[in-house]
Amino acid sequence: MVGIALDLPEALAPPQLLPLARSAAPADGDILARIRARDESALLELYDRYNRLLFALALRVVGERETAEEVLQDVFVRVWEGSATFDTARGNVAAWLFGITRNRAVDVLRSRHHRARQREREPLPDQPRHDDGFDLAEWATNRETVRAALDALSPERRAVVELVYFAGMTHQEAALALGQPLGTTKGRIRAALDQLRAILVEGTR
Repeated sequence: MVGIALDLPEALAPPQLLPLARSAAPADGDILARIRARDESALLELYDRYNRLLFALALRVVGERETAEEVLQDVFVRVWEGSATFDTARGNVAAWLFGITRNRAVDVLRSRHHRARQREREPLPDQPRHDDGFDLAEWATNRETVRAALDALSPERRAVVELVYFAGMTHQEAALALGQPLGTTKGRIRAALDQLRAILVEGTR
């Protein structure tokens, strides 16, 4: 890595599953701007803010804590190296982070062919039930089918679905994690589920 002397396994410790604290704090975009300026403390600040959420998502995908920790480390290496490519005026930093995490976790599974083939034959992990009653496992037992449907969603819709259905959060927790009103989160979930139903039903015809 050019221009950074971070020893990532030490600087970014394994995630601690602690309650989220939301107090007055710099906006994600401001932190990312400092990362672009090669401020290592900003990278650690972003890590402290999102490691719990991203680790939960990675763990849901890969199914192994050690592998999920490796994914998390790699995500923040990519953030450091690729921060200049993200336009905060066109997207949400949290959604960007969730996308990087999911994509990297999927890449790890695909690179381990024997494990990937085994998991493709298994049903999705048990998903928490929500008021909408939607259960991804009822629509597809193949992870690739669900991933393809998720890829068709906008980043904003995909982020809330991943937090609620893969990281196991409530609507309120997802809203806090994404820094958006609860009504916005619920609206995006409804729209995303309508879109997913249409895609998955169409795929079964």
